[in-house]
Amino acid sequence: MLAALPTLLAVQDSAPAEQGKPDIFLMLAVILAIFWFVAILPERKARKKKQAMMDEMKKNDRILLSSGMYATIAAIGESDVTVKFDDGPTRVKVLKSSIASVLDKDDGGDGKR
Repeated sequence: MLAALPTLLAVQDSAPAEQGKPDIFLMLAVILAIFWFVAILPERKARKKKQAMMDEMKKNDRILLSSGMYATIAAIGESDVTVKFDDGPTRVKVLKSSIASVLDKDDGGDGKR
């Protein structure tokens, strides 16, 4: 019985080192999965939603620019949009990326409609 004791101790000493490696890979996989669901997936959804909004824009839509100004679309280009403010003759060309949102028909924003 005492002869088997050194062999048993050798097996016990090597077992925790072998069991620790799969735990590290499992923890790394869990961290990557959490990062995916917290950071990457919501950003992709927001990008798709904004792209759909940009694709559905049309002339005479009310928009909110990222600068906080409300405008109406006068013309749509490939990467830019010509907007008008109120009913004046002034037209301004802005990048599509500067559009924060397309407003609904019942959203006036400036209280005039």
